[in-house]
Amino acid sequence: MNQHQNGHDHHHEEHHDSERDGHEVTLAARGDYGTVVTEFLHRHALVGIVGFSGGADDKLPGLPEGDPIQEEFKEFRKHLEERILRDALGTLRGHHIAVLTGGTRFGVPNTATRVAKEMGFKTIGVYPLTGRKYALGGDLLDLGLCVEPLMGESHWGDECPVWVSLCQGVVVIGGGAGTLSECAHIQKINEGLVKYGRTPKIIVPIHGTGGVADVLPHIWTKPEIKRVSMPSDRVHTGSEAAFLLMERLGLHRHNHSEDGIHCHD
Repeated sequence: MNQHQNGHDHHHEEHHDSERDGHEVTLAARGDYGTVVTEFLHRHALVGIVGFSGGADDKLPGLPEGDPIQEEFKEFRKHLEERILRDALGTLRGHHIAVLTGGTRFGVPNTATRVAKEMGFKTIGVYPLTGRKYALGGDLLDLGLCVEPLMGESHWGDECPVWVSLCQGVVVIGGGAGTLSECAHIQKINEGLVKYGRTPKIIVPIHGTGGVADVLPHIWTKPEIKRVSMPSDRVHTGSEAAFLLMERLGLHRHNHSEDGIHCHD
């Protein structure tokens, strides 16, 4: 927050109680989110974080709000997303991971958080300061990270560098500009990870869900990076995505060792 937004001067404000869940941490541009998340993972004996990214407002273009077809489409999307998420998270149960979302009450971020919480996963939501008013509550988010802008006023997308730094793998369901920026950022990070022999972050788009998920295989990135960070064949179901993440990231059930995946600062 800058001085104009909150009326007092500070660079790093935390609303933080490290001994309980359901709290929010407000991070300035230089906020040490890595420490906050690492402590959270250690406290709950978790070995890593899998993200779910997708549209918060998927609609049929050209149809107004309230149109019966638009409403039917939105209901269909909701059920499709929930089916994919239940398949994926049901397969990942018991793997001691946290589930990362955009932490807001719309679309994929909302459904993924709710399904994850219902299935017993610890949940992390990362959203910009401008999105705080849309954030899910502490009953659904075990850890909320509210990211302040690097400079100027807050915008959607400010949270992207934090979001992608936290996850080791991401399942993509539909999605628009925000999802696209996350995936592009992950591929750039992967260039460095691969160069130094580290495990790349894995992106698994669900084919047939439209938006970014369907075009990601056709968006240019270095072939050697795409080969190790994305599936070579189309993935159609949540369970397929989960099995691929388990294989690529070396996830094992009830693994408390330090040899698994870790949170990268």
